Amino acid sequence: MRSPSITLSAALLSAVTFAVPHASAQGKRVALLDGPIADKYIGGMTRSFLERAKADGLDVSVVQSPFDPALQSQQLDDAIAKKVDAIVMMIMSQKALIPALTRAKDAHIPVVLINTLIPQEDLYTAFVGEDSKALGGIAGKAMADGLEKGGRTAANVAVIAGSMDEGVAPVRADGFKQVLEQHPGYKVVAVEETHWAPPEAERAAGQLLARFSGQGGLDGIYGMNDPLANGAVQGAQSAGIKLGTDKGELVVVGGNCLAMGIQDIEQGTMYATIYWTPINMGHDTADTVKKILAGESFPKKQSRPLEIITKADINKYKTECTF
Repeated sequence: MRSPSITLSAALLSAVTFAVPHASAQGKRVALLDGPIADKYIGGMTRSFLERAKADGLDVSVVQSPFDPALQSQQLDDAIAKKVDAIVMMIMSQKALIPALTRAKDAHIPVVLINTLIPQEDLYTAFVGEDSKALGGIAGKAMADGLEKGGRTAANVAVIAGSMDEGVAPVRADGFKQVLEQHPGYKVVAVEETHWAPPEAERAAGQLLARFSGQGGLDGIYGMNDPLANGAVQGAQSAGIKLGTDKGELVVVGGNCLAMGIQDIEQGTMYATIYWTPINMGHDTADTVKKILAGESFPKKQSRPLEIITKADINKYKTECTF
């Protein structure tokens, strides 16, 4: 008579095991290894992450790196030594941080990467950020749309890029080129690296416009984010170049929909930006961290849809992109 009792007890134990509630994320310690929060894009992401993380009961410590991989590697080692429950990281180098990420993996600390992806999927728990190739591609479509509005069948386009050694910039550039060059007659004639610095973008725009003035001129400039695109706008204005989509005018396309991009679009000096906000990225990252620490399911890679923003639909996005 004891055998049925043993079977029943095992079944009940199994039922209890599957009914155990998820662990709580309340009070879990999270280290945010951030970039310089004085940057509007990074600062927006950081604020939105902290707001959501605080609401979720997470205990977050923030350290910044001025785009210094060596410093961030040390910060990562410090977080590992403190045995935090999770690490969130805006990675400063896809190459130089690999040894430190390996140490985090060996310490069994979950790592969530934001904004920039690395190919070594075993070294991070989750990624929240842009699909860089798709972002470049949709910017290419926006550029083609703007050029076609002026009836142009041939066009010379320049790219004012961020840092091209690694990170999102070279992937965005590839995506942009692939889509733009699907349009016969449209070609990328130059890619200028500016290390994401708007003053460098303004100088680069002026130099590019001068360089190509004897070669038919430039028809378009893609600035990889709105601060770079705004730098291109200012450089063009200083050179006396008219901005717009009519034939003979310079078409400017940006990205990441920041306040200066929205203002440029309203003024008609920039044709389009791309809907991808750091605010959403910060919220999504905090939600992902909470799920990981609570033992819930979560996507390995997460990226929101991208959309082109022009003057025609700017009111739909203005509030969300102005931060």
